[in-house]
Amino acid sequence: MNALLGVKLDIKLSEDSLILHGSRNESVGSVLRGTVVLQLKRETCVDYISLKLKGKAETIWPSTFLVSALSSCERQNLVLYNWNFLPVNGGSFTLSPGEHEYPFEFIFNGFLPESVRIKNGQVKYKLVAAIGRSVLKPNLTCEKELLVRRFTQPSLLHINQNYPIVDSWENMLDYTVFISHRMISLSDTLSIFLTFLPKGPDVRVKNVTFLLLEQLTLRRTKSSKHQVDTRWFNLQPKLEEPRTSYNRSYTIQFPQADVEKIHFDCNTELIEITHKLQARVTFSTGKSTNAIVIKVPLHIMAESLEKIGESPPPYDHLPLVSFSSSPPPYLV
Repeated sequence: MNALLGVKLDIKLSEDSLILHGSRNESVGSVLRGTVVLQLKRETCVDYISLKLKGKAETIWPSTFLVSALSSCERQNLVLYNWNFLPVNGGSFTLSPGEHEYPFEFIFNGFLPESVRIKNGQVKYKLVAAIGRSVLKPNLTCEKELLVRRFTQPSLLHINQNYPIVDSWENMLDYTVFISHRMISLSDTLSIFLTFLPKGPDVRVKNVTFLLLEQLTLRRTKSSKHQVDTRWFNLQPKLEEPRTSYNRSYTIQFPQADVEKIHFDCNTELIEITHKLQARVTFSTGKSTNAIVIKVPLHIMAESLEKIGESPPPYDHLPLVSFSSSPPPYLV
């Protein structure tokens, strides 16, 4: 909300974030709904009341030239749409004291990328409301960021079932790994079950450690060049069952207080983020020590599956929105 000399301007959305279900090629889109609210303490003369939806993507590519650190930046305009709530070229309008509401709707294309923010790039959407007044009185604007989240289609949730890995280490140790989810949010708990079958009497499992691997890929749209930044997060597992020679069960919660936070998975033209869970199993064979490294793909979502299920996408009826000239442009 923004206020100036008895005039308050605010943007209220029907939902905290806009949800897209399915990949960019699968999603049917969603409807953005909200209201521009204007509160006046006294009778006020205005020239216009408008609203803009802006969406941009950008990445910053650090590079070195001689002794100077330079950066190459790539930007994309994703969407730009304007609403005018008063008749155009109608001159000034006198509004009575009190609260005035101006509802708006926008059919959000499912191909548009979701909101992302990393150290070297972002995809960001924002709404900008404005009222124009006479020359002697300042205009007033109000901005609100629009968070766009993307989730996998319910029809694809079968990949959320237990994911088994069965393998062997040089005829010394057979192992099986089950994880409770391949799709998970940072607020969820992950269960991991490990079974070991030593192939000799001197084989002993010593310890198991877990890490989360995050890969952030920056791409250039005009070339095939890309840059990958790899980050590791230490996970602190809790052993849920008594330690035995052959079976162990762990629960893992993702760290919430890291200096560099864990991001959600995404796949946009400029930015891609993926994750893998890594389990390192250390075992001894007599006097020697060996280690197995097991990597399992994980899909990290913005919300848990339970929370997504509480608010299914509004696909029952997409309203027919009439535009004064042409449909909203989607700029790529």
